[in-house]
Formats: sequence, C-alpha cells, structure tokens
Amino acid sequence: MLWLGWSAPRFDPRHYDNRMRVDDVTARIGAPERRALGPFAPVAMWRLKGADRRFGGYSALVLRRDGMALRAISDRNRTLQIDLPVRTGWQEAAIPRLIVRSIGRGYYLGYDPESAVRDTDGAVWLGLEDAFHVVRADMRTAQARFFPVPELRDWPRNGGAEAMARLNDGRWIMLCESCGGGKGGLHLGLIFSGNPGQAKAQKFGLIMPPGFDPVDAATLPDGRVLILTRRLVLFPLHFEAQIVLADFAALDPKRPLPTQEVARLDGSPIRENWEGMALMPGANPRDLALWLISDANDSAFQETLLLQLRFDPQSLPQSGGPR
Repeated sequence: MLWLGWSAPRFDPRHYDNRMRVDDVTARIGAPERRALGPFAPVAMWRLKGADRRFGGYSALVLRRDGMALRAISDRNRTLQIDLPVRTGWQEAAIPRLIVRSIGRGYYLGYDPESAVRDTDGAVWLGLEDAFHVVRADMRTAQARFFPVPELRDWPRNGGAEAMARLNDGRWIMLCESCGGGKGGLHLGLIFSGNPGQAKAQKFGLIMPPGFDPVDAATLPDGRVLILTRRLVLFPLHFEAQIVLADFAALDPKRPLPTQEVARLDGSPIRENWEGMALMPGANPRDLALWLISDANDSAFQETLLLQLRFDPQSLPQSGGPR
C-alpha cells in the first residue's frame, strides 16, 4: 500500500515554480480542421505553459468526481488540476506527485502513469508503463494499492496499458500501444470481467487505422467506446491523431474487433501529440463534452494543448465497425 499525493498538494523538498499561464488559442482552428473533426464541434482550445521544468508530459485525463475540475496526469507521476470553466492568464497550479513512495534523503521511486479511469466510487485506476500492475488510488483515504495483472508480463516494456476504460456493464478494457501493429492495424488488448487485477482477463484483437496506436479510451452512455489513436509521421516530423468508435458488445475473442473512424485531428493548427481524453456532460442536455490534452514531450517544437469538443452522441455512426 502506498500513500497518494493527490487530494492535498505535496511539494518536493526543493522549491519549484507553481505558476501556469493559460492562453486561449481557439482562433487557430480553421474550417479544414473543423471539417476533419466530423461530429465533434470545437468549443475552445487553450495552450498551457508551466513555469517549472516538471510541468507537462500529460498522458491521461479524468474528470473530478464533482465535475468541477479536470485532473491531468503526467508520465512524470505528477498531477495537474484544471478548474472548470477554464480561466486564462497566469494562475497557481501545483503539480504534486501522484503516487508517493519515499526511499529516503529526498529521493522517490518513479512511476509512469499512462492511462487513468475514474471508477463509480470516485477512485482512480492507473495503468503504468514498464510495469505489470495497475494502481487503484482511493481519493477518500489518500491511499494507493497495486494489483498485479500477470498478462501484462507478455507486453513490451515500453508498450504498457496505454489506454483503459470501464464499460457500462462492469467489464474493463486495457489496450496496448505497441502490441501488434501488424497487418491491417491489428492491436492487442485485455478485457476483464470486473476490476483489472481482481478479475479474469481475456486477450482480444482490435483493428486500428493502419499505422495508428491507441492512447486513450472513453465509454459513451450507449456502451460503445471512443478510442483516441495517434501516429508519428517522420517527414515532415509531426503527429497525427484520429478518434475511432468500437462496440465491445460485439466482441468475439476469436476475431479482431473492428473500429470505425469518426474524427481526425489534422492540420498544423491542431497537430499535436494528443494523449489524454475525458468525457463529461455538455451544456445542452443532448450533448457531451469531449476533452483532450497533449503531451509536449519536453520539445521546443510542441505545446501542451487542452481542447474542448462538443457533440451529440446520436450523430455518431450506429455501429462501431468499418463504414
């Protein structure tokens, strides 16, 4: 059992700068980018810049239980609270460690969270890279527990539980970023009859757009799953992202599950390494809000962007398979 540094800010023994600047960059999104987003209408896009070098690297995004803030989780094992509605300008933004395990003299064990799911009771489940465990972080007790998932031992060290989602029927899915990627976009995943690490896991195949890898997932009210995918294009060097739809009610472990492309994040104004995704109710009762956050990889040529999209779930294709 480990203590969790989430509900109350934890500061390093050495000082760091808590300032963050938020700029509205919605005007960047032009007509071509809006068309490529299909049923997802851009509401706003912000650029986030932290004054501290440990800011950024966000690979997962969850909605706080009260719906009043987003929690961005970085591959540096740090979390950032983004209050809603988003405010622009300079503001205080602590980036405490998420899972804290001291080994003395101001040193800590490092963890690399890649996926996060808020459970129905408010706990947050974390998928880790280079580990065969999942972590259940209980916000009420500020404790975290590790649960082994033996099947993860077969996954590449750098391709752990990149995407994870809880289905409406209580099952869970976990998608590997670099398992597969072979003919026709085949990727591998695990589906659990209950909580990961506590329930039986079944392997399955999933067809992604060729060249794209899954990086996050979110379950729709009708039970289908939106999957955020990305690929790296080497020349000119940039990332491309797509959102695909999968219907796990139709899953047959003997056959790869098809997916259907529903949106592209393409065009230089919004090309980024989009990694985190979260759903929440929209302003209109019929709508949902889809939030995306990017990982800037400590690159001078990339940015940490936060994108809010609006969509009517009824506007999505009726199946999760190919057109």
